Amino acid sequence: MKQTTESPDLVRLIKRIVELWVTYIKGQLLMAVIIGAITWVVGSAIGLPGAFWLGLLAGILTTIPSLGPLLAAIPAAVVGLIEGSTVINVENWAFALIVAGVFVLIQQLSSLLIEPYIVGKRLDLPPLIVFIAVVVGAVVANVVGAYLAVPLLVTLREIARYLSAKARGEPPFPDTEPPDVEQPPQMPRA
Repeated sequence: MKQTTESPDLVRLIKRIVELWVTYIKGQLLMAVIIGAITWVVGSAIGLPGAFWLGLLAGILTTIPSLGPLLAAIPAAVVGLIEGSTVINVENWAFALIVAGVFVLIQQLSSLLIEPYIVGKRLDLPPLIVFIAVVVGAVVANVVGAYLAVPLLVTLREIARYLSAKARGEPPFPDTEPPDVEQPPQMPRA
């Protein structure tokens, strides 16, 4: 079988795409653990019945970018409305509002502080683009579309960058020197 000069670049492109998918999955799993734990601890502190299970649900739903935290707040607020607090002495409807507020606070903490460092910087995607991609993915393919929107977007971006560089006659991966370019000798560090 004849190997073309395109083959190493294509292999490198595929490896890059796989790395981005793995990065995305790792980031989502880490986010799920962090948000689940925060939700459990804060829910327990305010007396939310079933805080562990609601934290677990919040962690799982957090893996759906942008929409997940909203979906997680609904059952927690319903539990707050029906059961009330075991710690705070307020009426159930007021406690449901407190629970909803806590979930919004946790979601904002996640979106503004945690997620940009864990997922956003590694994938180099602006939050607005992520949000639009998730909404379009959800409209096109429901929950599966929402889950796959970000990694598919990153995949398309990498393919577009690769094809654009090839069309311009530039190296598709400018971050490294081609293997046939001799590197100058390095000076020893003192």
